[in-house]
Amino acid sequence: MTKRGWVAQLSHAYIHLFDVINRGYSRYTSRWMPPLVPMLSQWSPCLLVIQFGSNDAMPPPSTRHVPIAEFRRNIEQILASIELSATSVILVTPPSLGVKLYEATNDDVGQTFESVKACADAVREIASAFSVPCADLWTTVKEGAKEIGGEVDGYDAYSYDGVHLSADGNDLLFDVLMRTIRLQHLHLDPDSMPFTVPYYRDVDAALADGMDVTKPVSRE
Repeated sequence: MTKRGWVAQLSHAYIHLFDVINRGYSRYTSRWMPPLVPMLSQWSPCLLVIQFGSNDAMPPPSTRHVPIAEFRRNIEQILASIELSATSVILVTPPSLGVKLYEATNDDVGQTFESVKACADAVREIASAFSVPCADLWTTVKEGAKEIGGEVDGYDAYSYDGVHLSADGNDLLFDVLMRTIRLQHLHLDPDSMPFTVPYYRDVDAALADGMDVTKPVSRE
């Protein structure tokens, strides 16, 4: 099954511009991430995309259950450890839970609409408090699914089990992120950034003219 991962799409969008490093860990919660944040400093990232919530919203006694108060503290701790003047940040809400689709494809008891919504609400509030952009995937998925409708309330357009994103869901998250970047971090818009190496057409032309080809050039 091809999922067209949103991180892979970011990597393609920023090819020749930045290295995109994927540090998304399967089944991780916000509780497990703060101790790992210092390792990010070795890369001096210009942009961090942070998304938690779906795993945290698992019910007790699951080992992944994180009470909403702790969830807030964990996200705040992550942001407090980042030098926001040097690193741009985008917080991403978890996608809205497709209850009917989840019940149709899962036998176990998992997240509820309300528990995931609580995490999405918290992410939006924390983003506002820290003055960082928020890519509201929750609302985008919920409104899109409502417009589609159907037997599983339209969530099958974005997810294969009501929780995890399908190929089209990954496309949607990529689009939401790119819109957020262009609205909130315009200097990081890949369509207007110069290559970190000379553009090949300019190299060809410069070599033909005997010019210096070692400087980055704009694609304007």
